[in-house]
Amino acid sequence: MRMVSLTVLGLVGVILIVVGVAVSWQRTLIPRALDGTAGNIETFEVDQPGVDDWVSLSIDDREITTGNDALMCLREGSTVTKSSFSHHMYVDGESCDLPFPRQAVTDTVVPLLLTGILASLVLSKRSRRNAGLLLGGDS
Repeated sequence: MRMVSLTVLGLVGVILIVVGVAVSWQRTLIPRALDGTAGNIETFEVDQPGVDDWVSLSIDDREITTGNDALMCLREGSTVTKSSFSHHMYVDGESCDLPFPRQAVTDTVVPLLLTGILASLVLSKRSRRNAGLLLGGDS
């Protein structure tokens, strides 16, 4: 029964990590395909002004909320073309590269590292316990 509980807990943890990573990347412009005119650009300051601000904008009639990295390329009234899953976009015919989103990368790498460390600890403990049983120990 304990093994089933740990398995369910592990699966719930993995699902939460995957959802968190997906949400974090959706908050960037990287996964989006864009084609239209930028408008209604508003910046919302959060805890650290200039660092973790959010930007609300529209591309034609499509409302988008993203990080402040969008402001590196976009201006009110500019024409935007971008393929999905690309950090390269064209604004008014000029090339512009979006920076790699630090928050999304952090939200991806840290949970993966912690999951790897936890999995290696669990597997090493299990293999030591199994080795003890094979050698006739009580562990």
